[in-house]
Amino acid sequence: MFNVKLLSLVTATLLMYGCASAPPQAVMPEQDQAAAETAPEKSEARQRAEDLISGRSSDTSSGAEEASGTEDAAAGAAAQAALEEEEAASEEAAAYSDMSADEKRFFENYLRRLKYMVVIKDDSVVDEFQRRTIITKGNEHLLRQGYDVVQYDQLVQNMEDQRTVYEAEAGAAMSLTQYIAQKLGADVYVELDCAPRSFTEFNRHYGEANFAANMFDPSTAELIGSITYRTDRSVSTSSEEDALLNALTAGTAQLMPRIIRDSTNVLSNRYSNGIRYQLILQNTPDARVISTFRRNLRPRVREILMGPAASDQMLMDVYLFGSISELEDAVYAAFDRTPGLESAYWVYTRGKTITFNSGN
Repeated sequence: MFNVKLLSLVTATLLMYGCASAPPQAVMPEQDQAAAETAPEKSEARQRAEDLISGRSSDTSSGAEEASGTEDAAAGAAAQAALEEEEAASEEAAAYSDMSADEKRFFENYLRRLKYMVVIKDDSVVDEFQRRTIITKGNEHLLRQGYDVVQYDQLVQNMEDQRTVYEAEAGAAMSLTQYIAQKLGADVYVELDCAPRSFTEFNRHYGEANFAANMFDPSTAELIGSITYRTDRSVSTSSEEDALLNALTAGTAQLMPRIIRDSTNVLSNRYSNGIRYQLILQNTPDARVISTFRRNLRPRVREILMGPAASDQMLMDVYLFGSISELEDAVYAAFDRTPGLESAYWVYTRGKTITFNSGN
């Protein structure tokens, strides 16, 4: 009897000790559990990319363990590029998500039909023939891609014809290149600089060049992209001039796709809330009238940002997915509803800038 009681006591003690020493089960907080349940599942490609970049791998096979460091680095770089492309696509989708179908259609058509003006920097060392060759080759590539361009002869003619008007109208407010780009309706003007070099060795002639390209918004002269490029060495058996010209032509052809890509990407992000136009109102009345006008215009556009203002002139940056003629219609409708601006009239349009006079 005593032995039975002793055995029962020992058994109960062992059971109590086992329960006390067992590791407690991890309990996920309710908030974390809810977040885990609602978190979106990552795509297989994205998970693989993140694993490669961070050094993790879900592949436990012996072949994966024996992969060389070079292969891992290459795979990681490729995964990083894929991840960046996916993130860029997500950002673009987010930007488009707030657009109506008509706005999205207008914006996509706008980006496909950008108008470029390619110029050579004034102090570039290339001669006139090389200058013409570079611009012609650049325009040729743009035209093949479906973009509008300002032809070289048209550019030169406008530079000569508009210089006097530019000095009287704009003066130091902007460069002549920006002024001409606005007058000709360019969406992007590209300023190329080129440092060519040629030499001869053992009756063979060589040419090469360093390019620098800056892309600007003609409306504001803001820099929207910058690229440098060094050409491959070109060889000719006839002359150094031929070798150099071949290098300049080939270099321009290699550079233009990067110019298109970078400028289009920047404008796609910058104008995701509408194309930016500048609205100038001359001879402005008091600030209360301008405030009323802005409220009347606001429902017809995407966004309005006030710029510099004085007693004789007011400037606004206006964003909308529409042409400048549609902006003009919206402005007139706002004038009609604003006491004191019923007699306002159009003065001139230059590129994406439209100017009115209050009529006071």
